Amino acid sequence: MKFERKIKSTLTPIELNKDDSLVLTLSDGTKWEMKLLDTSAEVIERAENLFIDPGHEGGDIAAYAFEAAVLINGREVTMRREVASKNTFYKPWEVDGVRIWFDAASCAFKTRGGFMAEKDWHSGLICCPGGHTRWAVQESGMEICPEPLHDWYPNPSGKLDISECYLSNDCWMGPYNGGAAHCGLDINMPSGTVLTAPIDFDEHFLYDSLASGDNNNRWMGIRRWPDDSIWVLNSSHLIDMLVETLVPMKRGTPYATTAGTHVGAREHTHFIWRIFEQGGAYYLDPWILMHEIWKQRKRQLPHSASKL
Repeated sequence: MKFERKIKSTLTPIELNKDDSLVLTLSDGTKWEMKLLDTSAEVIERAENLFIDPGHEGGDIAAYAFEAAVLINGREVTMRREVASKNTFYKPWEVDGVRIWFDAASCAFKTRGGFMAEKDWHSGLICCPGGHTRWAVQESGMEICPEPLHDWYPNPSGKLDISECYLSNDCWMGPYNGGAAHCGLDINMPSGTVLTAPIDFDEHFLYDSLASGDNNNRWMGIRRWPDDSIWVLNSSHLIDMLVETLVPMKRGTPYATTAGTHVGAREHTHFIWRIFEQGGAYYLDPWILMHEIWKQRKRQLPHSASKL
């Protein structure tokens, strides 16, 4: 199948099966094409004495990897991602004027013949793509959205290490319990850390709360972009809301204290990112958003310093 998309003001998520092609029309009218040829996945590290949560399927997987062979404008390219290793937090590929995030390959999952179970399926959170692969793309030189981004949580270094993800395995799709894919990005931080809105939100609210008898305070913010895509951002383990809910919220607004409810073995916040567009719903690695936030901030530093 051939999927045709036009570059727009927000990044474009897409799922591809083998032999599917994505044809992008770039801003200058140029056509860019990527065809999926094949995928594979493997366990790259096993470990004994991993943390065991009896409520979820598990195993001895400490890290794994998946690959995709693609044909980009007639040239074969192989892309490899590692999950829960030191190389987890990757930069996008850039090929012929397009940035490419290779988010997931379904062959890593047990339901598709692989080795990873799903951790959060009972909550409707599924990491495995519906197709063979899940991607996000944006034209080189364009931001992932048309407005500036703001820090979601305090991180002056602009870096993230896998050791900071709960017990060193709860990155996006990380092998929780040694084999259950974690649907979100856990980042360790002190209880009481303040979260701020990384983008403007049309509305936001707690969809689970201790006050309603749930075991966690879970927040959702929704943004509808002019290009008709919708971003839904979530954060869990909140302590208190700092602003009124069910109303719009501006980028940079401190909205909650976090890392203090139902946190388990480490004080942390759980981040989720989902995009709805063109009839599809796509979970993506929140790392993509974090990386772009910090990259923008780094670019702005010299300019800001010159004004001091």
